[in-house]
Amino acid sequence: MTISRATVGDVRAVALAMRDDDFAEFTATSYADDRNRLAHDLSLKYGGRDDVLVGMADGVPVCIGGTIEAWPGVISLLFLATDKFPLIGRGITRWIRRELFPRYLDSGIHRIQAISHAEHAGAHAWLKALGLREEARFKGFGREGQDFIQFAKVV
Repeated sequence: MTISRATVGDVRAVALAMRDDDFAEFTATSYADDRNRLAHDLSLKYGGRDDVLVGMADGVPVCIGGTIEAWPGVISLLFLATDKFPLIGRGITRWIRRELFPRYLDSGIHRIQAISHAEHAGAHAWLKALGLREEARFKGFGREGQDFIQFAKVV
């Protein structure tokens, strides 16, 4: 497993092959309605940013994660992955909990948040494993009225 800054190509590769639940979540809050357009939009928006990383297994992009500063002291999480995520999932989870989050908290971040499609149970379990807790539900948040759940870790 390797973790590095995500390129436009890394984001595009993962977005094209993202899990179905991730695709449903991202399209619910996007103008895109197919994988090619969504991959294009996400790669332009997130590729090459200092706050967006790629997790790789044997040199192949498997997941994209971002810690986007929403406003001072608050970061919003971005995450999408392919079906190969279980190959590096434990390692990524450990790295986030032991290195990434403490680095942000030590720098003055007091809130880490994420909003997830209400039906994306796998994401909810993972966010809880990272130490975030459910704090709000949003009815009709998605473009077609999909419900979402907000998770947060507040220190």
